[in-house]
Amino acid sequence: MNIAIYQPRVSYYVGGGEILPLDHGMFLKKCGHKITIITTRASFIKESEYFKNYKKANKNIRIDYIDLPQSLEWLYKIKPGENWSRWNRESIFVGQIALKYFLKHRFDIVTVYNVVDMCAVPHEQKSALHLLGYPAKISALYKTHLEFPDVVIAVSKYVKDKWLKMSKLKKICVAENGIKSDQFIPIDGINKKYNILFIGRLIKIKGIDFLIKAVNILKKENINLNVAIASDGPEKNHLKLLTKKIGLGGSIHFLGHIKSNELVGLYNSSKMTVLPSYDREGLLITMLESSSCGTLVITTTACSMKEFIRNEKNGILVRPKNASDLAKAIKLVYYDKNLRERLSKNAREEIIKNWDWKVKIKKVEIIYEKLLYNH
Repeated sequence: MNIAIYQPRVSYYVGGGEILPLDHGMFLKKCGHKITIITTRASFIKESEYFKNYKKANKNIRIDYIDLPQSLEWLYKIKPGENWSRWNRESIFVGQIALKYFLKHRFDIVTVYNVVDMCAVPHEQKSALHLLGYPAKISALYKTHLEFPDVVIAVSKYVKDKWLKMSKLKKICVAENGIKSDQFIPIDGINKKYNILFIGRLIKIKGIDFLIKAVNILKKENINLNVAIASDGPEKNHLKLLTKKIGLGGSIHFLGHIKSNELVGLYNSSKMTVLPSYDREGLLITMLESSSCGTLVITTTACSMKEFIRNEKNGILVRPKNASDLAKAIKLVYYDKNLRERLSKNAREEIIKNWDWKVKIKKVEIIYEKLLYNH
């Protein structure tokens, strides 16, 4: 198949919505398909190190750029990743330019990863829309663009069910995230510098304030933990103030943005990864990365996480928005090294057997083939 992956943000921003299409491209190419990634370029856009490294490692994948005019510089001065209106405006403005590209270039399938990005794809072109999460509500803008794709693919059963309930979509396929288990590996003998690691965008739905409150509960029990909070986001200042207010400034460390080549070392230098998300999440890539590295994951029963984590089998599940439950779970695995190692070992085995991209990409490939050949 001749597949176009259209993601205008993938050249400069790094998040789940950018990593997934790049992984799709890499592994679909390994399956023998022709892949073209279409993204943005401009003098005012700084290409991410992640994308630079991806291009170096995947020189057999074609990259076509949508060159943006200087008149759009104002849009890129708005910090990305903090609200959806920024993404939607980009989708519309860039989509008008990208549409001209797609009218000149034909593909068997065009894939997109944001609902409003569908505005760039001509109606006569077969298309697939990937849904990584879901919004608080379906806007009129979303309703319009949901009519365009030929197939819609959710990253989890939970995300599928949410969209079916909220929209007029009749059918949604499911193709979960995968993980590169040969890259995200356990490292023996590494010093466990941190007791707890959180990694992800610092936004409300990630539940980081509940993690901080759980650490405070344990501090009152004379359990002093060394905690790393990695990445950035709009909640950073609030979380720092909360940490200082309750006297955890010496225990909780805000590491900021972590380079992709530092991730494996960071996971391995932590006893556990705590991901207390409570709303609108798909399958957390960080959950899969940590599990692949053999670092125990504590997360919540909300969203899609329980589609991978089986409580006290390959990780720990707690109720969402519950600092007390979270504190109990942290305390349990902090003191029980045998439990921690057993669950981590099970998670690593589950990743290799069922969640490696070599396995998961087959689902994506089958969905595309059915669309193309009308099976």
